[in-house]
Order: sequence, then C-alpha cells, then structure tokens
Amino acid sequence: MFPKVEFDALVEWHYTEKEWNEFVAIEKANKKEDNIYFGIGILVLSTIGLMIFRNTSFLTALTFAIPFSILIPYLRMKFSYKHLKQNVKKPFVRIYEDHMQINQHKIEVASSKKRIKSLKIITAKNNMQLLEINVQWITRKGPTNDEYRILIPKDKINEARIIVNQFYKTT
Repeated sequence: MFPKVEFDALVEWHYTEKEWNEFVAIEKANKKEDNIYFGIGILVLSTIGLMIFRNTSFLTALTFAIPFSILIPYLRMKFSYKHLKQNVKKPFVRIYEDHMQINQHKIEVASSKKRIKSLKIITAKNNMQLLEINVQWITRKGPTNDEYRILIPKDKINEARIIVNQFYKTT
C-alpha cells in the first residue's frame, strides 16, 4: 500500500485572532439558526408522522418527538462544526482539491462518496466576504448536503474569485 501523497494547497489563508473570532461568532450564529429550523422541522414532521402512521395521540407523539428535535440538531452542531473554535492561536485555512484544513481539523469535500456541488462568494455581516462550499453526498433517501463557509481575508478576494471561476470551468 502506497502512502497518500499530499498535494500543494490551492490557497492558504492566515487570519488575526480578532478576525477569526468575529468570523466564528457570525458563523456559529448562522449554524445555530439553521439548526433551530431543522429541529422545528423534525418536531413537526415526526409528531404528524407518529400521529398518522402509528395512530398515537398528539401528546404521546410530542413526547417522543421533542427529544429527537433537540438531540439531533445539538449533535449535528457538536460533531459537524468542531472547526469553529474561538481564540485559536495563528488561525489558518488551507484549501486542497479534495479537502480543507481549518486549523487542526481536516474536512473532506471531494471523494468517491462526496462532491462539491457549488462554490460561491457571499457577503456576511460586517461586510465579511465568505467562500461558501456546498458539499453533497448520496444517502439511501437521496442526495443530502452541507455547507461550509470560510472567511476570505480582505487582501485575498482575487484568489477566492480564481478558485470559484476554476471550479465552474471544470464542472
């Protein structure tokens, strides 16, 4: 078995602690809002589903749905977004063709099971420019996806535009 070769990063961005902390605060708020809507969706759909398909009363269905509507978004936030930590010393992001390294966390974005669905530059609060990477994979119930946003340093916006343009030229 051959060792995996690590190719050069497409980009490497470094941040000040202040920039990184502002970004993490905004991104955690966005993820928290997404997870609240996700939890509400689980609560509503599972309550209705239990009432219809299992013929349970409203209170019984609600009793079973509430723990799942809290637990699933909580675990999703805890395990999927552990790269969003504040007060990191010398924060950085490296983007490779198949993964990203955000400080000490490696996030796979392209493999035999995953692919990058879309790539775009968005403007967040405080006029921060973010690179949004939408990653898609196939499950038994069909495709699902998650998005990762990365702070683009003010002096690196052209690098981000080049990455986005190259992505759409090759897909």
